Amino acid sequence: MGAVRFLIVMLIYSLGAGVAPARADNALLDRWYWALFNVDRGVLSELLSDNALIELEDLGVTQTKMEFIAALDEWEDVAETANFAWQIDAEATQDASQATALVCYQFPGNDLMVRDFFTFDEGIITGSVQSTVGDTCEDF
Repeated sequence: MGAVRFLIVMLIYSLGAGVAPARADNALLDRWYWALFNVDRGVLSELLSDNALIELEDLGVTQTKMEFIAALDEWEDVAETANFAWQIDAEATQDASQATALVCYQFPGNDLMVRDFFTFDEGIITGSVQSTVGDTCEDF
């Protein structure tokens, strides 16, 4: 009887999984953050649509894809001495067209926690808005 009950539960679970709402593509964000933290311009360029806009809200700067890639020269020097971690923001809406991540940047002498809101279209990032959450990563 236990095996039958297990099979029924698994069948219900698999049917439910088939109709679940679309989720954010964590593999895409895994690639994004790996490439960002390793300053891999080729991968970042592949992941961004040609008309993507990257907004750094706290700085009042919005960059095109080309401007973002060009700015990586400065970022490369900073990234060499920092530690990074990211996770999906469980409190934000996540689906096939948008996702929000929390990112901890640990630089020598200070930490920074940011929220990155992404928009997607067909598995490519079309936009990103970054805003500061705090000056520490304690709650990360």
